[in-house]
This record gives sequence, structure tokens and C-alpha cells, in this order.
Amino acid sequence: MLVAAVLTLGFVGCQKDTLVTDVPHNEEPDFNWGKGDSIPIVAPYFFTGKVDSVFYTLQDSIDGFYNLVFDSGYVACDSPSVFYGQLTGMYSLSGTHTLEIKILKCIADSTSKPDKESLLYVGTYPYGSSNILAPIDGVEISWVDDQGKVWKTLNGSGSKANDSFQILSITTAPANVLGESVILGKMDVTLYNGTESIRIEGGEFQFQYGVY
Repeated sequence: MLVAAVLTLGFVGCQKDTLVTDVPHNEEPDFNWGKGDSIPIVAPYFFTGKVDSVFYTLQDSIDGFYNLVFDSGYVACDSPSVFYGQLTGMYSLSGTHTLEIKILKCIADSTSKPDKESLLYVGTYPYGSSNILAPIDGVEISWVDDQGKVWKTLNGSGSKANDSFQILSITTAPANVLGESVILGKMDVTLYNGTESIRIEGGEFQFQYGVY
């Protein structure tokens, strides 16, 4: 019996401890997991940031999203000038979760490339409006949510320290793309629909720009 006891103790003494001790406990769940926060950016044109507290990563030619560029002449401003805009953004096939940036300005000649190029610069932009009844120079940012509701910046609403739109760099676009330039920027902006509002927070983007 003594030999058996010694053998048993020897067996127990040599058993490997497999208890896992490094598992975190009582951590708050990440409700944004899988909604863009951990998705790597692999496309050259993208938007990433929180919209109405949900984190999005939207990339060109991935999951039905496309970075497109347009230009548009809206209305006459100071005759014979025209209120003109260059548009870029991330557009979806469904029409929802679409982010659009309109850079707007009253220019003398909408056929003049230097006039059209004058819209874009590195720096912070005031908020403008594409409303044909009251067009205002500046940038207008819009978001279409999953219900199809359109949210927009308002002229004069960007005076707060935590509310701004900036272009950080402008580079020449590579050949065979839609725009003539590539713009890198960031935004922390409030968008409105009637009396309601939502926020874009920590927004970063790199888009094609410029149809001349």
C-alpha cells in the first residue's frame, strides 16, 4: 500500500497544469465589431469613420461601393457667372450609405479649367449650399442612411471647434482613373435633416477628384 501511495503522489506531482489564466473577464462587448473597425483598407480610394455612432469602412469597388466624380453647373450667380460644383464621394449600388462631397463656387466661366480648378485647395473649407434658391460657396457634405434619408451640412454650422472639413493634400491622379487629382482629407461634421442631426466623427477619406 505504501508503494502504491508513493506512485500515486509521484504521478500527481508530474501532471502538467493546463489551466488558462489569461482570459479577460467582465469586458464590455464591442458592438461595432465587424462593422468596419477592423477591416483593412486595401483600395486606393476609401472613407472610414463613425456615422451616427456606427463605424464604417467604405472602399472603392468593394461590396458594391464606388468612388465616382462629377461636375455640375447649378444656376447663374453674378451674371454671366455660374454657380459651379465638383462632386466626389463613395456611392453604393443600393443608394444607401452613400457619402457625397460637393465643392461649390461661383465662377466666371464654367468652361475655363483654371476657374474650375480654383474650387480646390489645401485647408479648411466653410460650409456651402447647393440650394438653387440660395447657393453659397463652400463644401456641402451629405450622407444617405439605411432608410434612404438624406442628411446634409448646413451653411454656417461649422463654426464649432469640433466641426470641420479639411483637405490635407492634393496629388496628381494616376493615368486611366476618373479624376485628375487625388484628395486626402478628414472631417468631423454635423449633418441635418429638418430638426434632427447626426455626426460624422473621425472621418478620413482619399478620393478621386476633378472633371475638367
